[in-house]
Amino acid sequence: MHIAIDIRCLMEKELTGVGEYTLNLLKQLFSQDNKNEYYLFFNSRQKVDEIIPRFHQKNVHYCGFHWANKILNLSLKLLKYPKLDKWIQHKFKTPKIDLFFFPNISFFSINCPYLITAHDLSFEFFPEFLSLKRRLWHKTMNLKKLFTGAAHIISVSNNTKTDLINHYKINSKKITTIYSGLSENYKLIDKDDVRIKKVKQKYSLPDKFILFLGTIEPRKNIQGLIEAYNLLEQTEKDLPPLIIVGKLGWKFKKIIKSSSSNSKIHFIGFIRNQEKRYFYNLASLFVYPSFYEGFGFPPLEAILCGCPVITSNNSSILEICGDKAILIDPNNIQDIADAIKISLRDETPKPNLEQIKNDFNWTKSAEQTLSVLNKLAVLK
Repeated sequence: MHIAIDIRCLMEKELTGVGEYTLNLLKQLFSQDNKNEYYLFFNSRQKVDEIIPRFHQKNVHYCGFHWANKILNLSLKLLKYPKLDKWIQHKFKTPKIDLFFFPNISFFSINCPYLITAHDLSFEFFPEFLSLKRRLWHKTMNLKKLFTGAAHIISVSNNTKTDLINHYKINSKKITTIYSGLSENYKLIDKDDVRIKKVKQKYSLPDKFILFLGTIEPRKNIQGLIEAYNLLEQTEKDLPPLIIVGKLGWKFKKIIKSSSSNSKIHFIGFIRNQEKRYFYNLASLFVYPSFYEGFGFPPLEAILCGCPVITSNNSSILEICGDKAILIDPNNIQDIADAIKISLRDETPKPNLEQIKNDFNWTKSAEQTLSVLNKLAVLK
């Protein structure tokens, strides 16, 4: 089968969650499958060849185009042109594309069937957590039509699958839940390791601290965490500092301003992916009180690094983290504060790390994705 894959999400130097999902999934998929032919589609006016990851398998082919992305998206939306599968076929002299795989929602127009990954439907349930620009983008995408038109859908959690069924009325047989994997880099590291010492020194981290790691935006409920921390500080004299790490997102200024009166709350900003595991290993406690997640990587990453975790009892987090963490109501500030107090006394779950590695690994994710691709080939 000849399969095109949209890798436009891999055109960034620092990958987002969707980019990390796509990269890790494709690494394993291509290492397992030497029968199907893969054509990796990307488009950019700028030169991105040095940024895009290189796969060297003989059945993997790069198909790059050089339109301005805004013009291409506008043309795809309004004119339904170009047909991406035909575009690839004509320019690169490939056989007919049998299936197009979209690891994320994107503008496209094609003639062939397509498989798409649904990461979450947060934009449907919590539009207030998106900027006007992002709300208009999602409305323009017409996501109900996009998902309904797919030959099949991969959902990254059963929660997302349920949302697709209930909100878009999609037949459950058309959706397969495939959990994302976790990088092997997330593991326990000896505190005497030279690299962990360098990270601690680089960011002037204290011996004990409470950690949040994620995009600084309203959906992550960082303001609720700050309120809970301020409430707890009134009774807990030895409360460790709160370190907030992550790239700046929508309304970040308001979130940072809400902590300005407390000198024990520190915003570090963006850190490289390679440094995350050291923060998890150094932290005394990881708190992630998000209002909604499609999967929720950070809590599991922290758990694998031996850090006690407090996270929300909603969306996919409840499904993914279950009894591996202390679960709280993100809308209840007292609940968050009480959980922090309990966790700092070592009253936290002791999860089975080997079981987590087995349940969430990219080898298994790729095997299950390949199974879906091959079944679609039979139905084609």
